[in-house]
Amino acid sequence: MNQVEAIQVGQRYKVQPRYFHRPFIGKVKNVSGSNIVFEVENYEFVDQKKIEASRLINVDVTDVKHPMNNSYFFS
Repeated sequence: MNQVEAIQVGQRYKVQPRYFHRPFIGKVKNVSGSNIVFEVENYEFVDQKKIEASRLINVDVTDVKHPMNNSYFFS
């Protein structure tokens, strides 16, 4: 299974587009070929001007770092 097939709509992932300073956490809204639309949930202040009001970002599959499973703990 390649990386695109492994990405599931509705799942959360850590994403680092090359034009962002820091990664963001987002939920997959749509997968079309190697392009993926994410709804941004958490992001760093330094990248706030790159996030539009809709909070939807179109990224390439290579920008997706890893899924955010329930086993992660943030304090």
